[in-house]
Amino acid sequence: MAGTVLIVDDEVQLVRHLEHLLRSEAYQVVGVHSAAEARRAVKSLYPDVVLLDLRLPDGDGTTLMGELMSQHPSARYIIITAHGSIPSAVQATLKGASDYLTKPFEPDDLLLSVGNAMRDRLREEEIKVLRKVGRSRYKGRPDTDAAAAVPESPGYVSESMGFTLARANQAAGSDSIILLLGESGSGKDYLARYIHDNSRRANGPFFTVNCAAVSPELAESELFGHEPGAFTGARGRKRGLLELAEGGTLLLNEIGELSMPMQAKLLTFLDTRMFTRVGGETQIRVNARLIAASNRDLEKEAAEGRFRSDLYFRLNVLTIRMPPLRQRIEDLPALVKEIMDELASDMASAEIPRIDADTMKTLAGYHWPGNVRELRNVLERALMLSSSGKIELSSLGIDNQHEETWSYTVHFPRDRSLHDVTHEFKRSLVLEALRRSGGSRQGASRLLGISRHALAYQMKSVGLADSE
Repeated sequence: MAGTVLIVDDEVQLVRHLEHLLRSEAYQVVGVHSAAEARRAVKSLYPDVVLLDLRLPDGDGTTLMGELMSQHPSARYIIITAHGSIPSAVQATLKGASDYLTKPFEPDDLLLSVGNAMRDRLREEEIKVLRKVGRSRYKGRPDTDAAAAVPESPGYVSESMGFTLARANQAAGSDSIILLLGESGSGKDYLARYIHDNSRRANGPFFTVNCAAVSPELAESELFGHEPGAFTGARGRKRGLLELAEGGTLLLNEIGELSMPMQAKLLTFLDTRMFTRVGGETQIRVNARLIAASNRDLEKEAAEGRFRSDLYFRLNVLTIRMPPLRQRIEDLPALVKEIMDELASDMASAEIPRIDADTMKTLAGYHWPGNVRELRNVLERALMLSSSGKIELSSLGIDNQHEETWSYTVHFPRDRSLHDVTHEFKRSLVLEALRRSGGSRQGASRLLGISRHALAYQMKSVGLADSE
């Protein structure tokens, strides 16, 4: 279960240790050492959980918690304190802290406390988002990459997708740069449109450009525009997408494909909010919100010199990860219904073919390397080939014959403990069992040879779900 944690403690070594521990559990973590730094961090970080020491060099932790709660009441606050200040920690819990830990504490105790707080936070946000999504209607027809990535009026949304929607809802309330990460075809375009449609810019334009589809020679003109005679064939003035998106949103899809020179120009724009058209001299200021998306690991790309690290840090204000379809198989029935309704409408079908339990089980057991885009293609093909009023298994065209084989690669620990490695393996094994069982806990427990209650405990221990 991903999430963002802010650590506020003046003990530098402790903060470093906690950062490493929490990042090993896939949390996004920021550590600061004073009340002043915490106040600044909350304004841009939107933390889900705050680990807060009661004694700070420039203030009292309980007072600071009250200030942070007034700015960010939805976060969960965990007090970390020495034995001598336990009464103060108890007072802090009465004022809203979800838990407190006494120093020194065991790593497992911290992870359990953070995990519980994160799940409480997620439940609250998921309820809010489901209500909001249920009230909203998608404006305009989504493209192939994004079609039906989230049902418009879902009866249920998986935990991973619920968390993603909660983060998107937070993003919609600000004008900050957003970085969307996720596999190709997972629905990043839809998520960007959802953020735009639920933001204060909803009445403004929404433009998108696929950076991988624009040649390096034309990318600058596409984004910034050009003046007449700027290059061969430039007969008239052209306004770039940044100008066209004035008052609205511009999605830079697959931003990892931009050339280094274009990355430098984009960074300059992000720092100044001004640019010059190709061949022009006048600087132009625009008020357009930027959302960047990529199927690459931009942090790794930056570390290996294939992406500008300064641009990555500039983009990485609020990062949202779109889960692949195989990690949210619980959403499959709603996705199938949504896509089938849309396809039937597009193809002017008199009726929507039925999908029986065996066919749905086959769909749920597939790995979906192409994500929602592949699901749409499979259903479109099946709809064209169906002739009996229902979708036939043979018309799906997906191959599950190799699905019984599963492998997991373990790399020898480097900066990771045995606990970290076994935790990752256990989490991967549980996810695979859930995928093969189509999201059924009963089926997954049967595959693993354990009871349903034991599975619930294991899921909780690896941060996948609450115990029952």
